[in-house]
Amino acid sequence: MHLPVAQHVCPDNWACKALRILFFCCFLPVLKAQQPVQASATTVRPAAIDTSPLFYTLALSPEREHPADDTLADKNFRFYDPARQKVVDWGTLGNLGTPARPLFFETMARQGFDVGVHNFDLYNLQPSDLRFYRNSRSFSDVFFSQGRTQLEGMMNARLAHTFSGGTNFSLDYRTINNLGQYRYQRSKHNALLLGLWIPVGERYDGFLIFSKNVNRQQDNGGIVAGTVFGTGDFTGPINAEVNLPELKAYTRHDDQTLQWTQHLRFAGNEKEGKRVLRATHTIDWRRQNWKFYDGDDTEGVQADSTFFDTFLVDYRGIRNYIALNRIDNSFTLNTFKSKKQGKPSDELSVGIMHSYFNLRQEPEKTAFSNVFLTGQLGITPSDGFAFTADAALGVLKNIGEYRIAGKLELGLGKAGILKASVLSQRYPVPLIARQLFVSQRSFWSNSFEKPLENTLAGSYALPLIGFEATIKTHLINNYIYYNQQGLASQTTSPLQVAQLLITENIRLGALRFDNTVALQRFNRSDIVHLPDWFSKNSLYFSGKIFKKHMLLETGVDFRINSEFQPDAYQPLTWQFHLQDSTTQKPYTWLDAFLSFKVQTFRFFFRYENLQTLWNKTDVFYQTASHPQPFGAIRLGISWRFMDSNVAEPGANPEAPTGIGPAPQRSN
Repeated sequence: MHLPVAQHVCPDNWACKALRILFFCCFLPVLKAQQPVQASATTVRPAAIDTSPLFYTLALSPEREHPADDTLADKNFRFYDPARQKVVDWGTLGNLGTPARPLFFETMARQGFDVGVHNFDLYNLQPSDLRFYRNSRSFSDVFFSQGRTQLEGMMNARLAHTFSGGTNFSLDYRTINNLGQYRYQRSKHNALLLGLWIPVGERYDGFLIFSKNVNRQQDNGGIVAGTVFGTGDFTGPINAEVNLPELKAYTRHDDQTLQWTQHLRFAGNEKEGKRVLRATHTIDWRRQNWKFYDGDDTEGVQADSTFFDTFLVDYRGIRNYIALNRIDNSFTLNTFKSKKQGKPSDELSVGIMHSYFNLRQEPEKTAFSNVFLTGQLGITPSDGFAFTADAALGVLKNIGEYRIAGKLELGLGKAGILKASVLSQRYPVPLIARQLFVSQRSFWSNSFEKPLENTLAGSYALPLIGFEATIKTHLINNYIYYNQQGLASQTTSPLQVAQLLITENIRLGALRFDNTVALQRFNRSDIVHLPDWFSKNSLYFSGKIFKKHMLLETGVDFRINSEFQPDAYQPLTWQFHLQDSTTQKPYTWLDAFLSFKVQTFRFFFRYENLQTLWNKTDVFYQTASHPQPFGAIRLGISWRFMDSNVAEPGANPEAPTGIGPAPQRSN
């Protein structure tokens, strides 16, 4: 597979079809409005546009509703890169859309079998992410951002429409197509979610969701060691030599899911404040493929051979391919009661989940199952107290595996908010760490112990002054990592991590000063190479101008972290691994921005990495051999469309009327 420099706007048929549907639905209300209507004596003046808040729900919990905010103050608008939307930025290979991992240590919730490849998770969409909007209004929200050229773009689009009868359609589409400043590092991703919410009567709700993610990455192995920037011989990033110069190293990941969720209410009615007894069944079929290859039968890997070192088992070319088909079946019984629509005051559910796996890891094939008992508990008697917990316990061949998670929130009125959370889990060794085949040859086979992780966190927030402080500790037994040679390894002594995260957003009139400071310490700095501290800050003006019709924000975003040895990246195994040859000193990263909002239209302008205007010698590495880009301009726009919420003759303006609450008209 090649990623040519020039390409069509929509190279994938399914993506083209999704975009056509999106734009047709976006402009359908406009076309209708332009149709001539014969005047009559009984013509009724249109009702006032409904400006009530927009809410959405999720397929697995239709009894809950969440506000869909649309404010310029949301930094995620101007921080278009998903890696920078995190509280502490994730580390990437420098280009938008490249493999990413947390630089502020994290543990992710796990349950059962896992391939162990998560380098593109940040850019993908899963069925649990799809929002179904609880309004009779048609809704669409489109975002587009572009860099220096037409091959440095991204687009996000959401669409929702409620049909006569209550059936709700929802779409979420994202695409990234970024060539990058260095040679052969292009990333190209597509993510699509399509869903129907089908209520039948007052007791049944069905959710049919389809998801498809395609991640394509051109791998250059990073720039050659010893490259000197800013000298007379250096004419720009595009001319820097790279470790994989043959233009043959590619990664492709595919992930496709079809999910059907059903809710059947036996008793009670949450709209009347009565306790509900409900059964929920979810079945989903998921197909995933992971593939890397370099070289061909004609010319082999040629100059790329040096980079792969011991992984090079065949000079004609190397390949790593994994395919997985799985079917997940879960059944739960739930009961809950709602004092307020969309906000259950107590919830309890118990269930069972079975997963069937058909795995092909070239050249081997195998099939197996996972079985877990599941449970959830939620107690929210008031806005000032909330406790939630969920658990999964492995049975049969999964005995000894479990996951327990809990969260507690206590409101103290004007004195602030206290929060606490806990996560404890034991899970099987990921496939890629347990065994690896390269070009159908066994490369490693490990007998690792199952990891055991415990995470405890507590925080205090004082919203009146925009302050929040969080303390978190991790204790991990049998920690798995990838060593300096890129080989899977496991430590026998526990890994301990202590973290402190402080955020404070200061307002002085129209002046804003947003600050995030993070600290972390490890007892095993020999197996974890992450920065000890981070600082992420924004200083900007925020206020309304032009007779208060436009909200304007302009200023600078700043980030810096401590000295550390950034991990290297091995595209053959799709893993970040330790290295000792490169040390990154603290680097002052500065972006200037301007953004504004007029009604539902938003725009931003950014010049990123200002330091390169006066210093072209120093570069910033979040991943060894993969420098972050030099200074460049980035533009972005977003526009939300919504119809007038006026019922047409014969139409049913109601939102889905099944188990979930009716549309809320006020806060």
